[in-house]
Amino acid sequence: MTTLVLHIGSPKTGSSAIQAAIKPTRLRARSSDWCVLPTNPYRKPEPAGCIAALYEPPEELPRVWSQLHRADPRRFARDVARYRALLHRRLQPRWGTRPDALFLSSEYLWTFRVELIEQLRRDWSDLGIDRFQVIAYVRSPSSFFRSALQQHARLSTSFRRFRPHRWRYRIRQRLEAWQQVFGDDLVVRPFDRTQLHRGCVVRDLQETVQHALPDHSPLPAAPVQAAVNESFSAEELLAMQEWMLRFPAHSADGSLRRSKALWRQWQRLKRCRGDGRGTPVNLDPAVEHVIQARHQADLDWLASSFAVHLEGSNSVQSEPAERPPLDRWPEPIALEDLLDLHLDEPWLETLRAELARRSLPRE
Repeated sequence: MTTLVLHIGSPKTGSSAIQAAIKPTRLRARSSDWCVLPTNPYRKPEPAGCIAALYEPPEELPRVWSQLHRADPRRFARDVARYRALLHRRLQPRWGTRPDALFLSSEYLWTFRVELIEQLRRDWSDLGIDRFQVIAYVRSPSSFFRSALQQHARLSTSFRRFRPHRWRYRIRQRLEAWQQVFGDDLVVRPFDRTQLHRGCVVRDLQETVQHALPDHSPLPAAPVQAAVNESFSAEELLAMQEWMLRFPAHSADGSLRRSKALWRQWQRLKRCRGDGRGTPVNLDPAVEHVIQARHQADLDWLASSFAVHLEGSNSVQSEPAERPPLDRWPEPIALEDLLDLHLDEPWLETLRAELARRSLPRE
């Protein structure tokens, strides 16, 4: 019997830490019956999620994959074909034995529709998978919103989809899609340090897999890295937003060249912040209240269906007494409209001066 464990995210729940610690293996180690599958054909951990490109059209893919497609469609098609062939070789090797257990982590699986999940299951079954285990992590909606907002703000100045009255985590919708296809083979865990095994998402995933599959050896993992996807300060986010607005992109997602330039600048700012300056990114209280209230029904369903209780699940009523009006966050909405700002102004001015000497490609 060959088992496949799929870690599907959700995004912003420690997926990068999991992928950094549970590294792809070309061959099954003698001391383990596990084979860890790569997330792309490039022999490096990032970008993850090439599996999404096997099922979704390019315009529906996450930012990095859609940018790769726009930059070179022919190379993108070759890379996707390489990845499909790579998975086929891992599961049906020409020489040697088939692995007893395989592991694949991709947070981009989280958004799959039912028909894509059904197709994915058929494809893996055709490759010889007899047993499936799907593992998902979820976090407090307002905490997820804050983390996703920070990640988005590093590369874009468009916050239209982050209007609190519109934004949805879609916890129930996503989990019900996977549950419809995999039933009891879906396990949901809270991304909450106080509830994770040893306070670590990597150790928690190992423990969850071992509990679900006691007939297999433990899933191997390297020492957990600290500060994977490290948070940035409010001052850095605002300074970078001002800089990006001085050199606006021609499209909402920008180009691959522009994104690479932005990431290089983020690394420069990280080196400037060696003394730990800056204030944490906190949501405006009205934003946090609306986000939690809009998701209360999903949180109630999560508790009753999977016995998962997230921080703040019972702290907000489904219908608050005084809901902020729709024009509380007008269009176009800016990052400052969503945050509770208490800035270190001298540090912000230092960052502005650092960025004033640099330019940014529009494409």
